[in-house]
Amino acid sequence: MLTLRGGGGTAEISEQGAEPHSLRGADGHEYLWQAGEQWRRHAPILFPIVGRVPDDTIHVDGRTYPLTQHGFARDLTWEVVQSDESSATLRLRDSDQTRERFPFAFELTAHYAMDDHGLATTYEVSNPPQAGGAPTTGEVDLPVSIGSHPAFAWPLEPGAARTEHVVVFDQPEPAPIRRLDHTLVLPDNQPTPIEGATLRLDPALFEPDAIVMDQVASRGLRYLAPSGRGLRMTWDDVFDVFVVWSRPTGADLLCLEPCVGGAAPIDFTGDLRDKPGTRIVEPGAVLRASYRVDPITP
Repeated sequence: MLTLRGGGGTAEISEQGAEPHSLRGADGHEYLWQAGEQWRRHAPILFPIVGRVPDDTIHVDGRTYPLTQHGFARDLTWEVVQSDESSATLRLRDSDQTRERFPFAFELTAHYAMDDHGLATTYEVSNPPQAGGAPTTGEVDLPVSIGSHPAFAWPLEPGAARTEHVVVFDQPEPAPIRRLDHTLVLPDNQPTPIEGATLRLDPALFEPDAIVMDQVASRGLRYLAPSGRGLRMTWDDVFDVFVVWSRPTGADLLCLEPCVGGAAPIDFTGDLRDKPGTRIVEPGAVLRASYRVDPITP
């Protein structure tokens, strides 16, 4: 576990999945969900897909490959490229194992930095020349999605009612949302549960599964407990989908997820390159996306 320290608190990053396991404010208060029976993860990285594809199968140039929900990056051990007291960079490269599920060369890095305000995260997806032996040869476009899936404690403080927590977006969010059926996107838009810029949290919101905002206007929000404790999250324009999720069966966690792309439509059967939300990284290019989480202490 890599421990990062800054004036804004501490973070712990695992080499398994390059996944944050802890984010504490300057007062030592823990903000991340600490895993458990309700959900076994903390803040996984979603790559090379976000969500699911039908039958857990992608189609590339007429061939099929098994690729399960959220891809494989969260389940693999990453290489530590750089680590010091306040920052760390971890890297995942394609291998024979990954090419059995995703027939492309790639290099994915996650950079974390604790500063005086909180934790900054940057993902970089590079498209290098194809490695020898890959099912696809030559320099080809790299079709990917990438997302972050951090789960925060809900309630944020012991004894606080979950229904007294709110998420306040930086901008009004009147656009309709999408809902899921077994983690695939349903075709019809749904009215947003956000009132102006405020989402009043209630476990019942998640009985139809995630709130998928594929027309999100904001690039920031505050997640707040009734005491004023909370966090500030901001993300850059590369993230074009924002997801709010908790287990439909109820759980003491709230996921706030900036994503590049999202789950496939429930009836999608095409090539991965044509899946809605897929980004194409040209040979030699880099897709870069950043966000940060800053604890708020009452």
